[in-house]
Amino acid sequence: MDWTRLWGQAAAAWQDQLAHVRDPKAPTPAGTWVVHELVSHIESEGRSLAPGGNGAVDLPMETLDLAVHAWDLSRATTSPLTLSDELCLALLEAFEPYVHLMAQDDAFAPPIPVSDTAAAQDRLIALTGRDPAWQADSDG
Repeated sequence: MDWTRLWGQAAAAWQDQLAHVRDPKAPTPAGTWVVHELVSHIESEGRSLAPGGNGAVDLPMETLDLAVHAWDLSRATTSPLTLSDELCLALLEAFEPYVHLMAQDDAFAPPIPVSDTAAAQDRLIALTGRDPAWQADSDG
C-alpha cells in the first residue's frame, strides 16, 4: 500500500476543509471537541502536515487521523466531503482488526454499527465511533 500517496489524499482533504472554517466554537462529531480543538489536535502539539512528520505516530495512523478529522470538519462546517473509496478501503483494511484496541486506548469511540453494504466512507466513519449521518445543529 502506498501510504505516502494515501496520506496526501487525506492531507488535501484536511486542507480543503480548513478553508471552510468560520466558527471555531462550532460543534463537531468528534466527541465533545469543537472546531478549534480539532484544528489544534492536528496542527499543534508537535504534529506536522508532512508525511511521517509526527515521529511518534506511523503513517497509516496519521492518514486515518487526517481523513477522519477532515470529515469531522466537513460536518461541522456543512461543507461537502467525499473521501476516495481507495483511501477509505485502505484505512478500513488497516484498522478494522484493531478497532476495539483503539477504542480502549481512547484513540476513537467504540464503533457504530452500519450495514455491510454502506459506502466505504460511511463504514470508515462508523468504525471510529461517529454517526455517518451526523449533521451540525442548524440552530448554531
